[in-house]
Amino acid sequence: MNFGVLGYGRMGREVEKAARQHGHQITAIFDEQNPLSRNSDLNGSDVLISFCLKDVVLGNLEIAARKDIPVVEGTTGWYDQLGNIKQIPKLTLIYSPNFSIGMYQYSKLVEYAARLYAPFGDYDCYLHEWHHTGKADSPSGTARKLAAILLAKLPQKKYVLESPPDGKIDPAALHVTSTRVGSVAGTHEIGFNSPFDTILLRHTAHGREGFAQGAVMAAEWIVGRKGIFTMEDFMNSITADLLVI
Repeated sequence: MNFGVLGYGRMGREVEKAARQHGHQITAIFDEQNPLSRNSDLNGSDVLISFCLKDVVLGNLEIAARKDIPVVEGTTGWYDQLGNIKQIPKLTLIYSPNFSIGMYQYSKLVEYAARLYAPFGDYDCYLHEWHHTGKADSPSGTARKLAAILLAKLPQKKYVLESPPDGKIDPAALHVTSTRVGSVAGTHEIGFNSPFDTILLRHTAHGREGFAQGAVMAAEWIVGRKGIFTMEDFMNSITADLLVI
């Protein structure tokens, strides 16, 4: 297939490499110096993979929809505009804050663990994440998604606290904290702590390759489909026959 790349930073280059490894061609590349516009030549691209600036996401989706080209959207920080994308005619999209297959499966382990510990009030929970110093959002989109999973499954946690508490922390707060340091690709750790023991669930990315590989797989999946999808839809189509715990 022919792939177009929106955003040619570190992730865009990883996407290019992963696409070629899968036997695809890169037929169009757009970045800040060469932004996507209504008059852009997509050179026969079958799908667009986007890791770009959050401020241009909505405009890019509108252009892609007019050209009837599906988009794999890996940009984070734009989800306050999710309601607007439903108003874009003919849009075909799959979006996720993290296209890593390993991270998706980790999120399922987190969900299951939260269900296991929810009945036991002695167990408190926290979430901490580490990323490189160039990471634009804090906490990351992935951390916020994991926090949403925990809130949904832990009845004792009522809201997310992303900043240091003002005094003693509210037991109803799920404390989500972040560290930005060096060139860390991304690590997320969730802990369940009691007076008796501590259980840790950690996902550590070895680099950006896993995100890019997952995005390319999602691009292969979405071509020929119509509508708006999430990583959940994509992964469910792969794991539908597996045992559900």
